[in-house]
Amino acid sequence: MEHTGTRHLRSRGQTKSKTRKQHVSLNTDAVTAILAPIYSDLAVSKAAGHHNLTYGEIEWETLKYIVEYARKTPAQKYATKFYDLGCGRGRSILYMGLTGPFEQSVGIEVLPERVSLAKEALNKLKASIPNAGSKVRMYEASFLNPAFKYRDARVVFVSNLCFDSETQAALFRKLENEMPTDSLVFCTKAPSPLPAAFKLLSTERKPMSWTPTSEFNILQHV
Repeated sequence: MEHTGTRHLRSRGQTKSKTRKQHVSLNTDAVTAILAPIYSDLAVSKAAGHHNLTYGEIEWETLKYIVEYARKTPAQKYATKFYDLGCGRGRSILYMGLTGPFEQSVGIEVLPERVSLAKEALNKLKASIPNAGSKVRMYEASFLNPAFKYRDARVVFVSNLCFDSETQAALFRKLENEMPTDSLVFCTKAPSPLPAAFKLLSTERKPMSWTPTSEFNILQHV
């Protein structure tokens, strides 16, 4: 999860190389088979002090649903990235870095403890598939940091069920102003009222770590 405080923007992604890496692309079931054991052995997220925020994760079946939905939805040519806002241990960004119609998979997480766990998961993945992280970028920061512009987003995922009203409103104002037309937001709590720039396409029930039937909203920027 996130909070509204601004931190120094720091990337935990891959450094640029003069040699272009070949991207790895697998089907969704193969990706789940690879990542599930890594995350079952990974430490549970723990945070102390003012970083002791509620934490839950998206399930593999729901990630597959996002990929399939994104593939069937037309997107602007420049809308090429997947964003997880509050990416935690990085489950979704590793998944989308291996499959899905994305040129880059970006995770933004304010808690250093969780960024470290995401980096650990990525290193374990790269031990078996060296080029697996070529699309993945991680940032230790607030997703409200003005340095982030979501103009290249094809899909944004945010597990916002426990966001306070101030954070929820600030986030959707930013997405409303910056996301391209036709791009998608998948979230666990739809904003109310719905911003004028968004259309609610559907409300589903999908598995998350806290329940097999979590509310799951699909919004489109119009």
